[in-house]
Amino acid sequence: MTHILHLGHQPTDISGISGYLSTVTAGFDATLDVNALRFTGARSVYAPFKVTHAPPVGDLWLGFRYVPPSGDAHTITEAGATFLDFFSASNVLIARVRPLSSTNRYHAEAHGDTTEQGSSSYFATSGQPQWIDVRLAVGADITIEFFVDGVLQSTATAANTAGKGKPAHVVFGNGGLHGTFSNYAWYYAHIAILDGVSTIGRRFVRRVPNTVATYNEMIGSLDALKDGNLASRVASTLAGQRLSFYLSGPTGPAAVSAVAGVHLKQIAQAGTNGPQATAGFMRMGGFNYDAPAVTVPVIAPQQVYSSWAVNPADASPWTDLSLPMEVGIVSA
Repeated sequence: MTHILHLGHQPTDISGISGYLSTVTAGFDATLDVNALRFTGARSVYAPFKVTHAPPVGDLWLGFRYVPPSGDAHTITEAGATFLDFFSASNVLIARVRPLSSTNRYHAEAHGDTTEQGSSSYFATSGQPQWIDVRLAVGADITIEFFVDGVLQSTATAANTAGKGKPAHVVFGNGGLHGTFSNYAWYYAHIAILDGVSTIGRRFVRRVPNTVATYNEMIGSLDALKDGNLASRVASTLAGQRLSFYLSGPTGPAAVSAVAGVHLKQIAQAGTNGPQATAGFMRMGGFNYDAPAVTVPVIAPQQVYSSWAVNPADASPWTDLSLPMEVGIVSA
């Protein structure tokens, strides 16, 4: 089982971001990805988007890079300003990170039997990139912790005797984040949601299929996996068919203290007949190393993550020199 619940900020990853993808370099870390989500507008702009994920077994961790509005970001004038809202699978609000016009700061809120709001030491610095991390624990209590660049800024806890469920949706409320009628720009990128694993200091490099490698056994072109369009796909008619490819894209920061894992992400859907499951695999030294297969639904596409915490060839820790050159997907 992988601890990955969600990775990415592309249109195929999240709801409500059509038209906001941007290659403006201020918005993202170029060692990790090639674009960001860019928003512009006056203080009254509200452009929410949502990430849906499986409920975590342990604490939920959310991490992403945020560049606040490039103008008057430290002033909040909208009473309904909104940043992050966390909901259960039954769409019940369980926690928030909320900008307040009364303090100009972003506050953690736990929504359990009562609503508890923490004090805050954070206000947004105009146009300055920062890494946001949130830990959300849901059990007998609901506790939310809000970090900026690894430093705890606000926390809140509320009793949960009513039994509100674990988080399954996070809405980036994305509204009222600066204080004037002038139009300013702000950015989000590198969104990660993990189950029981801290996102603080953890970075994910996104690489994409480039050219076909050893296997080309599925119907359709590799271009269907590269174009960011869910309507264009490759298909398998028999279990055990493989498609493998070499990758292109960023290779990560120059100084890497450790590589915690390799994750292969696909978006897959079963047909009315044929294989009903899929898996990722990597190929090294002439051998295939398959991840466990995951059954996927017929009704709609689903994100599937395959993870390797260590090098499967010899169980050694990953290094930037041992990362696989060839990866792929296999039907099951």
